[in-house]
Amino acid sequence: MDENKESKDMEKLAENKLLILYLLDKANCTLSNLQIQRLLYDIDGFNYYYFQHIIAELISQKYVSSYNQDNELLYDITPEGKEILDLTNDALPGIVKLKLDNIIEKELPDVKNEVAVTAQYVPENDNEYITKCRITESHKTLFELNIYCASSEQAKLISENWKKHANDYYPQIIEMLTKD
Repeated sequence: MDENKESKDMEKLAENKLLILYLLDKANCTLSNLQIQRLLYDIDGFNYYYFQHIIAELISQKYVSSYNQDNELLYDITPEGKEILDLTNDALPGIVKLKLDNIIEKELPDVKNEVAVTAQYVPENDNEYITKCRITESHKTLFELNIYCASSEQAKLISENWKKHANDYYPQIIEMLTKD
C-alpha cells in the first residue's frame, strides 16, 4: 500500500474516532448503536461496518464504555475519552464540528425520545412459547407484557399484531388496569 494513502487512512480513522467521542460528549447522555449511527449518517465515510470497527477500538482503548440494558447496547464517553478529546480537540476540523453540532441540535431531541415497539417470541419447550411485547423510550422500558403461547403460530401472530397495533393496545391496557 502506498505510504501516503496509508497515512491518510490512519488520519481519517483518528478523526472519526474523535468525531464519535465528540458526539458522545456533546450528547451528554448514553446513546445506542443505532442512535449514534443515525446522528452520524450525514457525515462522510461512515457506514455500519466502519462504525462497528471504530466503536470496538474506542471501547478497547477505554475511551468509550458500553453496557447492555433491555437487550440494547448503550455507549457513553469515559473520563479517559473526555481527556483524550480535550487533548486532541483541535485535530477535528471546525467545519466538521459545526456540521455535527447542527445535527446534534436538530436531531438529538428526536433521537433521544424515540419510542421503540418490539416483540419477540422464544420457545420454552416443544409446545410452549413466550411472546415478549415491549415499548421502550429513551432506553427505558415503559411497558412489557410476557404471554405464554401454546404454539409457534400463536406466538408469531401475537408478535406481529403487537408490532402493528401497540399504539392502540397500550392505552387500552392501561385504561383497563386503571379502572375501578
